[in-house]
Amino acid sequence: MYKFFQPAVLCLGTILVTPALCASLYNSADFSFDIFGRMQALLLSRNGSQHDRIYANEYGDNSLVSAMRLGLASRARLTDGLDAVMLAEWDMPDGTLNTDTRYLYTGIDAYQYGVLLFGRGDSAYYAVAGATDIYNYLDSRANDYFIMGDTLPGQIMYRLAALSYDLRLSYQTSQSRINGSPFSVRNAGAISLATQMFDNVSIAYGISYSDLTYDNADSSQEMQDYFAPILAQDYNLSRDEMATFVKNHKPGHKYDYGFAVSYGVLGSGPYAAFVFTGTDYEYLQHQLYTFETALNYSFNNGIGVNGGVELQTYNDFFTVADLKLGIYYAFSPTMKVFAESQFDLGAEPEKFYGSSLPYGFGEDKFVLGAEIVF
Repeated sequence: MYKFFQPAVLCLGTILVTPALCASLYNSADFSFDIFGRMQALLLSRNGSQHDRIYANEYGDNSLVSAMRLGLASRARLTDGLDAVMLAEWDMPDGTLNTDTRYLYTGIDAYQYGVLLFGRGDSAYYAVAGATDIYNYLDSRANDYFIMGDTLPGQIMYRLAALSYDLRLSYQTSQSRINGSPFSVRNAGAISLATQMFDNVSIAYGISYSDLTYDNADSSQEMQDYFAPILAQDYNLSRDEMATFVKNHKPGHKYDYGFAVSYGVLGSGPYAAFVFTGTDYEYLQHQLYTFETALNYSFNNGIGVNGGVELQTYNDFFTVADLKLGIYYAFSPTMKVFAESQFDLGAEPEKFYGSSLPYGFGEDKFVLGAEIVF
């Protein structure tokens, strides 16, 4: 769920991520240590698994998946107006010994002077790209920000929130195959600024830059293989021409820019958001443009509905065109059931990616889930 425009709640106060519920293991005037998490049971359609989840189903049939998310959070007073903070969060699916680290950072909270964090977390650009991230399970595929996954490792992150403005800066240090993707970066950076314009209306602007690296032989080949069919489609190359062309025209950087407008607070009455972003890869002849809408209404009786449309265009065709619909019911603050679906609206991703499409593109999805949080 979207983590930016929601108010900070419980546990750690105003950091980059705050859990909705937590259990205090130790709490004193100068130190606190909390635990939080959730348990999920998910019935997924044959294409329902997310391609970047470590329990992805590639066997072409429906499946039942259980998963646990566990988090630890701590705050220690250093001096007046200065605290040390830490947060770690992992996804642990059933049937595997692997874990998926979502957040893992430490840093300092200087209150009116901002928060400085080091480790794995949200890029500053998530303030824009995440405004439509409202679903319990389904993730966005349309926005190219998520091509390297959601949270990013090896970052320096800074946030200053004051007088209805929220400034964020992030710097990405060198990383290979970020989140298991073919992308390796020498460095990257992002900046965003959000503010409340009118009652319940917020707007965020952001830009991001990634310096892609081919220094490592393995990651170089993996990333080159990713771009080869895209460049071949873009320049109408034959198989014989492709190898030489790609060798000399490997995209070395990408730029992302855009804005998000939202109304309301997610989970409290009506919430609506619109996101526009653009992505420019070196050597691609056109830019990728994303248009996303999201609507959510949470009723006082625990029922909530959400939905939206995600479009990504390149040149004169849609690479992604999805309709998402969902409904949920919260029996209590700690338990809910939900159903979410995603329908392809006739996108033509093969015109961009060639015949080797990323997992799940152009497919309808459905998930039925139950969740308990603690």
